[in-house]
Amino acid sequence: MMSNDFLSQEELDALLRQIDTLTDMEKDMIGEVGNIILGAGATALSNILGRKVDISTPTVEVKPLSELRNELSGEKVCVVIHFEGAVSGINALVLEKLVAAEIADIMMGGMGAVQSEELDELKLSALGEAMNQMMGSAATSLSDMIKRPVNITPPQVEVLDFSKPDVQFPPVGALDEKVAKVNFTMEIEGLEPAKFFLAMPIPFVKKLYDMIFTPVKEEKPAPAPSAPTKPTQAATVTQIPKKEEKSAVAARPVQFEDFGKTQTTPSTQELVLDERLQLLFDIPLNVTVELGRTKLTLKEVMELGVGSLIELDKLTGEPVDIYVNNKLIARGEVVVIDENFGVRITEIVSPKERFYSLK
Repeated sequence: MMSNDFLSQEELDALLRQIDTLTDMEKDMIGEVGNIILGAGATALSNILGRKVDISTPTVEVKPLSELRNELSGEKVCVVIHFEGAVSGINALVLEKLVAAEIADIMMGGMGAVQSEELDELKLSALGEAMNQMMGSAATSLSDMIKRPVNITPPQVEVLDFSKPDVQFPPVGALDEKVAKVNFTMEIEGLEPAKFFLAMPIPFVKKLYDMIFTPVKEEKPAPAPSAPTKPTQAATVTQIPKKEEKSAVAARPVQFEDFGKTQTTPSTQELVLDERLQLLFDIPLNVTVELGRTKLTLKEVMELGVGSLIELDKLTGEPVDIYVNNKLIARGEVVVIDENFGVRITEIVSPKERFYSLK
């Protein structure tokens, strides 16, 4: 080190290289993290598509964003993911148009054998929903890993033509800054394997590394105050139970043996409560009778037509659920009243069950 505690140019360059790049441990960490969170994303995508989806163990490269930009050619689909919470930053997922078109086709009821790579607004919307579910599961998995909340905003999906010199790469950093390029191979059942990558800013990776290897500190309860030593303080403390005792005595105007006596004059509190309730009596409430529920994939919904049958989760003869403003309050049986459907209440939901049904 030079005199006056100033760093030399060589030392400054070495520090900057450490900030602008990743160590081998950080590369291994981001590869393992990518493997875990994208594995969760693959499971979510598999549930959406109704097909088995596998994602390979990733490889990690560190390079300037300008170099990464120059490696790309033609039209690519870019998905911009904004992470928020304990670790925040913008990541960019880049995949081929053909893969995006195949995923969108399957979500819209097709088989994935597309004749054209063109993506209209409807297909981009379907792809955006798939990426939202996939990266949402990835964020949840990441949150479980670092024991801190991590969320994402709805991903932005767009088609970029990298053959144009003025095309702007998603804002994961300045062109002269380095990024981590995490390469994956995705295999969707019935389709050819496809490669894609996730571009992560270096600060995002380093922050994630620190969070993973820095355990969450549990807040310890504050130590109990030590017993007072001065006589005056002790006297003050001994007076507190006496005050509470007096307060308790003063707060007993009602005796249990007088409970059955007829009150000639209602209390002011009861009158106010009764008046407030009367103000609410004419408020309309929506009463809904639910016969049953089920879950369908987007593909199954797209295949619905006149005459289609939907199987519900209720058996024949089971009571229907009665909701008031979307809150379950009772159950009953369907009846016919003067050519109109009605419901006869057979059970009132207990307060405990009603509490657990709140959403």
